[in-house]
Amino acid sequence: MTRFALIINQQSGKSNKDQLVETIKTFLIEKNIAEKDILTFYPKSADETREMAKEACLDKVDVIIPLGGDGTIKLVCAGIYEGGGHSRLGLIPTGTVNNLAKSLGIPLNTKKALESLFSGQGLAIDMAKVSNQYMISSLTLGLMADMALSVTPESKRRFGALAFIKAGWKIFLRRRSYRIQAISDQKKQYIKTKLLLVTMSNTVAGLPGFNRKDTVDDGLFTVYTLKKTHFIRFFFYFFFRIGKFSQFKHWDSFQASELRLVNVRQKDKNNPNVRIDGDVAGKLPVLIQMLPKAITVIVPKK
Repeated sequence: MTRFALIINQQSGKSNKDQLVETIKTFLIEKNIAEKDILTFYPKSADETREMAKEACLDKVDVIIPLGGDGTIKLVCAGIYEGGGHSRLGLIPTGTVNNLAKSLGIPLNTKKALESLFSGQGLAIDMAKVSNQYMISSLTLGLMADMALSVTPESKRRFGALAFIKAGWKIFLRRRSYRIQAISDQKKQYIKTKLLLVTMSNTVAGLPGFNRKDTVDDGLFTVYTLKKTHFIRFFFYFFFRIGKFSQFKHWDSFQASELRLVNVRQKDKNNPNVRIDGDVAGKLPVLIQMLPKAITVIVPKK
């Protein structure tokens, strides 16, 4: 007997969630899953999302499917991890960016993604603890985080990359740099940067092209810093030279499994905004600690 749980965020993505839930239920029933073994949850907050996933995992639900964006998926992953890891994560991409799904090769087509839940295989992937939060894809501060704060969910759904370019132009004109102390398990350094990016895989914001050696299960994250940039060139590489972003000349990078980031300047207005997996996450300091092979995801067989 296999039990499924659907955790639905009605606010994220573009799809009609009610129709999608019925499509998934119908598919599972056709695969001989009893209707009583298909549970549905509609959390009203981030805390509820994580708690519902945790309770489902503790209740030995076999597969938990989050219907929402990467922020929702992150919360469900956190719940599975805190619940002991019995449940496997099943991904049906319904968000705007779908970064984790793309990094794992999950089909964006709903029917194909559903089929892969039965034909695929389990893959243990890394997560990271960031102070009292979790990360599955990326952490940004500086230019990219400031840009994202200026983009509303509605404009992101309507205009996609163009919404970030419009917001980024205004942010870029500030020409602000941040001074950060970075203390990792490898070294301690002081960094002056316009942007700091921590990635868990080769895919960021749904786009590949950073370090192709980065994988979701290598026990390391990669830290990128950007000392100077040219606005048009930066966006050209990020949005249009897909797969070539690592060729942008002004990156410095290193890998670590633990990292503490501290704002060197004491004035709060100079303390950079932090975003984790696209969601607002406050300001520095933060402590990032890798959780190797923390949960298991169902992925297509290669």
